[in-house]
Amino acid sequence: MDHVATLALPVLLAITVICVQEAWRMRNVLRGYKRLTLQGASNMTDEYHERYTRPPGTPSDSQWKVKALFVHPIKSCAPVELDGADVDSAGFTWDRKFAFAELVKPQTRLDASEEEKKPRWTFRTQRQPGFEKLVRVRPEIWLPDTAAAKSGHSDGGFMVVKYPRSPSGPFAGLIKLLVWVGIMSQEKSFQVPLVPPNNHKYPSEQVTIWRDSPKWLNYGVHVPNDFRAYIGVTNPLTLFRVDPKSYREVHRCAPRKEELGYQSVVGFADAYPVHLLNIASVRDVAERVKKDIPRFSARRFRANIVVSGPSAYDEDDWKKIKIGNHVFFCACHTVRCRLPNVDPDTAERHAVEPDRTLKSFRCIDDGDPRNACLGLQLVPAESDVFQIQAGDEIQVMERGEHHYIKQ
Repeated sequence: MDHVATLALPVLLAITVICVQEAWRMRNVLRGYKRLTLQGASNMTDEYHERYTRPPGTPSDSQWKVKALFVHPIKSCAPVELDGADVDSAGFTWDRKFAFAELVKPQTRLDASEEEKKPRWTFRTQRQPGFEKLVRVRPEIWLPDTAAAKSGHSDGGFMVVKYPRSPSGPFAGLIKLLVWVGIMSQEKSFQVPLVPPNNHKYPSEQVTIWRDSPKWLNYGVHVPNDFRAYIGVTNPLTLFRVDPKSYREVHRCAPRKEELGYQSVVGFADAYPVHLLNIASVRDVAERVKKDIPRFSARRFRANIVVSGPSAYDEDDWKKIKIGNHVFFCACHTVRCRLPNVDPDTAERHAVEPDRTLKSFRCIDDGDPRNACLGLQLVPAESDVFQIQAGDEIQVMERGEHHYIKQ
């Protein structure tokens, strides 16, 4: 017993010194930068209140407005809530500009060429079993603080990526104790530049996202091995950054360049630049799944814009809307996968809900009659940067039918 205590003491001291040094380093790194985040409490703290329960056909609230705004800097990871969001042709600034990708061997034909058989970087989301842990990865956006007289920073800022500490090895128990008493943080982190510098040396490699294979920037040099251990993958895992020079063009249900004056684009978003959700629609779904999921959050659906005021599913036939002073085309319904089965707080995946319930009554689009729809995919009517705010008024300018076009 004495031998164990003698061994543990210097380890404890060493770990404490490392923690102090890391905290000091982060304070220096953050000096002159400002975190992009909500000022004050979340606008979603009251999302379970009965005032948002407006079943289909019931009178809507006279005031339709933006309830909350979110960006998801890393696809399938935790969101950042904002008071106001910058928007351009690619959607919300910083939204889905990054994604984790796994190097996997593709399923190929027996007569496939050697090139076709090579492992490929393939984007990963909570859809894949095991990757639900991504929901507990918390990105933070830090921008140069222009209000600070001596910030002196000319770069585009950086992203801090935080993830749960997962102790292992002979000193795992000691580390858990240090976390419990508050000496050591519950999270670890790494950081990456938000904008690749002009002289960067990040390799430009193909990453598969659905049927696209853009050549984007591999930020893997920044990803620590213990992050890979936290996710639990055996294949190589990396972080990709969208190359600002080569976004993916959006077609399918989106307005054409002849109408908009530009062709909308996306980074790691599945298909369209902006995702809108009506909280009354979520509350209606919540009522139907409450036995399985008592506290059913709108955050499961990972929208950029959450609106309040309309009754449930009123948004189904919106074709053009105005948010504040800015117009958006409603390109199509949002066809849902099983990703909302993952709890955004615990990362636990429900076996069937809400997917089963949604499919029982929300297969409403003849373009994809086997899958449920909830929410809308939007395209900004202008390509220059503009801003929308939480609290902005929502006006429906045009209604009509939607016909989803598959990937």
